Amino acid sequence: MPSGIPAPRSHDRLATVWFSVTVRVAWDLMLAGIRVRPAILQDARDHALASLPEGAGADEAEILAGAATQNYLTRVRDGQYHRLTDVPDTDLVIHRAWRESLFLAVDPVGDAVLRLHYGDGMDMAAVERTAAIDGTLLLAAQEGIRELVREIVESAEIDGWVDARVDGLIHRIVGMSASGCPEPIHLLSDAMRSHVDKCPRCSRAVRLIRGGVIAPLDLVAPGGETPMKMSEVAAILLHPDARKHRKRVVRALGPAAISAGHDSWLLSRADLISVGPELRALTEDAHPPRHQLRGAVVTGPGRWSGTALLGPVAIQALDAARARPWSEVDELGELPAPRPPPPRATWWWVGAGVAAVASALVGALVLTPEAPPPATPIAVEFKRIGSDWLIRFDADEIAVVDVVSVSVDGLTLLHSNVSAGKGRWATGQGDFELLVPGSEVALIASESGIPELLYLVGQSRGQPTPMLALQNWVKTAHPSVDFVASPAIIKGDPAVPVAKPPKPGP
Repeated sequence: MPSGIPAPRSHDRLATVWFSVTVRVAWDLMLAGIRVRPAILQDARDHALASLPEGAGADEAEILAGAATQNYLTRVRDGQYHRLTDVPDTDLVIHRAWRESLFLAVDPVGDAVLRLHYGDGMDMAAVERTAAIDGTLLLAAQEGIRELVREIVESAEIDGWVDARVDGLIHRIVGMSASGCPEPIHLLSDAMRSHVDKCPRCSRAVRLIRGGVIAPLDLVAPGGETPMKMSEVAAILLHPDARKHRKRVVRALGPAAISAGHDSWLLSRADLISVGPELRALTEDAHPPRHQLRGAVVTGPGRWSGTALLGPVAIQALDAARARPWSEVDELGELPAPRPPPPRATWWWVGAGVAAVASALVGALVLTPEAPPPATPIAVEFKRIGSDWLIRFDADEIAVVDVVSVSVDGLTLLHSNVSAGKGRWATGQGDFELLVPGSEVALIASESGIPELLYLVGQSRGQPTPMLALQNWVKTAHPSVDFVASPAIIKGDPAVPVAKPPKPGP
């Protein structure tokens, strides 16, 4: 973006951007209380450079490097991954005359505020301690500086700006570099002293060098373009409702994954493929269910450094994961549905008993002319709506209702042991209504529920006609229940007959 400042002589764009970003990153790290070791400077600078828009000049790069440094610290210290804070008005052309007019118009107190607060980035409390000036005077000077800038810029638009936005503009005006900046290796020479005194960027660089924070060679750009390498990164997201499963997800992802927030993780594509079986096993056990996990893999500029991922690729991966449907993870495909829960040992004995009772009852039924009437009869009306069944039914208040369905996942117990809870299905006309997905559905009404129903559903899933098998098993073991199944669907005929068993008697 244009800034009204000529490029330093004898520097190409990459060299000036490198210089300005290095100075700004090192300065902001120092103000944050960070010991600026070479590895930290390299990481923070690489993150800032990778975050710049293409073609950014030295002045825009310096502004954005400040936001990128704070973003870097948030990642490495807090493990939080956010977008870079927007810096407003970077396209506004800054004129050198504004800076000269501003410094000429202020008194010594205002000069201290300009140089220490807006120039060096100190907070007002630090300015009060450093300059030994009363805080009330400093705040009054700051308000006066804001009004001066509104007059100097001579724009009707700026009159409506809030103080924070005006402060951002003042930071840019005060921080304008002078023209003709020397090569980094000449910064400390006596010949450059006059330039350094009037150039905020070079002044910061000299103070950083003399303070031992950086070395002159840190300001020299390597030859050629130095873009951050491309990395394949995966992001995994956990639904907030599944936070009770978070520890299991962390164990499955293993040490290669880093936290990018309470419900999100980042890892390499290779590591995701490696831990894929563990993630699939989690959803098969419903810890968490598959509809509470999703993930994506993207390729973008980024670099792993310790427990942090630098560069824009982290946000790109998280954004891509948020766009994926729940239960889908790139490279792993759609996650598997939960397995049926294994029956408890007691149910094996129940099954054996059921089989024995069934055998006995089958023999008895041959000799029995008519089955006993249901203890809790229900009247049911089935209506096909798309791929669902609209079920309207009437049942005794004391009846316990179970609802089963046959869908792509097989025979499933959708609603279990519903008694007083039937009220949520009430139509207001003395009966009940609910919508159930599946090709076949059935309502089961009993006096006190069927303890082994879940086991029987699991056993019936493997039968050629699971709903008929379940009906036979239930009616054999519990002849007093009422089992009403939906009518058969005739392929190619959308009209489905309505089943209306007799209404229960008084």
